[in-house]
Amino acid sequence: MDLEFRSCVDDAWYHVRIETDGDGGDRLRVKFVGFSDHHDEVYDAEELTSFGDVEEFRSRFRRMSIQVQDWECRKVVKGTVVCAAISIGPDDCRFYDDVVDRVVHKEHQLVKGKEECSCNFILFWKHGPKARSLTAQTVENICRVQPPVDKLDPLLTTFLDTATEKIETILSSIFKIPHEASHHREPCTPNCREELSFSKRLNKDTSLSRRSVSKEMIDNPLEKDEHDMDIGGVPYMLLVENLEKGISPFTIMEFIHQQATISCQASVWPSKSSEAYTRGTIIVDSKRNLEKISDFLENPDHIIISSKGRPWVMTEKSTLHETPRASIQSFMLMSQTILHNRSPTTKIALKVVISGTKEYETAKLLKDLFLAFVKHQSRLHRRLLIVEGKISHLML
Repeated sequence: MDLEFRSCVDDAWYHVRIETDGDGGDRLRVKFVGFSDHHDEVYDAEELTSFGDVEEFRSRFRRMSIQVQDWECRKVVKGTVVCAAISIGPDDCRFYDDVVDRVVHKEHQLVKGKEECSCNFILFWKHGPKARSLTAQTVENICRVQPPVDKLDPLLTTFLDTATEKIETILSSIFKIPHEASHHREPCTPNCREELSFSKRLNKDTSLSRRSVSKEMIDNPLEKDEHDMDIGGVPYMLLVENLEKGISPFTIMEFIHQQATISCQASVWPSKSSEAYTRGTIIVDSKRNLEKISDFLENPDHIIISSKGRPWVMTEKSTLHETPRASIQSFMLMSQTILHNRSPTTKIALKVVISGTKEYETAKLLKDLFLAFVKHQSRLHRRLLIVEGKISHLML
């Protein structure tokens, strides 16, 4: 099976093959087809310090995207996720994921007996130098992203299994340490191994460059800006409600990174049996990333929904101070361990629906309904406080 990989250097997709270095499959070498060995990317299993890191790294591999043929252009419709080529500079072309915003159809021509598409595809770029902007592309620059499969390559599976086992070993040792002791032994926790952390590596500014088969590649000027981290600063939290029951924190983290190119932590909270939904938190370590995720979640041009059509609703964002931070992070570690070890369940898929589509109209109605429900709850809470105050006053 031919693989493509979204590079940690420039976030572009490349045709690759993989090899393992060392014993036990604990080091993975990604080799870029058509490039010299100088451009190999090597990953150690110890760099993946959380289950979220493992899922995020896995999501960077997929089956090779397929070139859209001229006669297939009618299949590329609004809302379709594609992988498209964009020119970065002279003799420099890279592939990034996009969402089709609209299609300007034109009559096809017959050239030497072959059908040629003249349509323009307006794409919303998810990654790369044109991220979060619209450009027009023609069919020869567009590839169809293939549906995901459970297993891509045995070497990749072995590497991810090795990384997972290392994380489980670390977490089991953490949970055996009393809370007070673990607080003072900070270097033992996975999140403190900054020099090996995969998430830190993703967000690190780099001076590496890669040559395409015939094109010189330059550093992405947005990388440093988009991934600037407030290391050691105060984390920020977003509360997201109306999540589908059964959703995994890993699904949320993977989705956020794919859509907004941000590494985050997530947790999903228990819900009552009488509730049709659940809620969760998303934690980032800089105000810039907080605003970026907030803008993504609240963008009026699209809505995030589950595979069943349930829309996400962000109800709060705040600074995560020391006391709640400790309890939430402990809950995250435990919930990740429990979720990872439980029996497999149906994966809750997420997608972005674009304004103007029928799915968007339905999601907008459901989102407005939930917001009205939240406001009604808020009024009831305020009334409860008032009545409680009156009762307490009467008892004095």
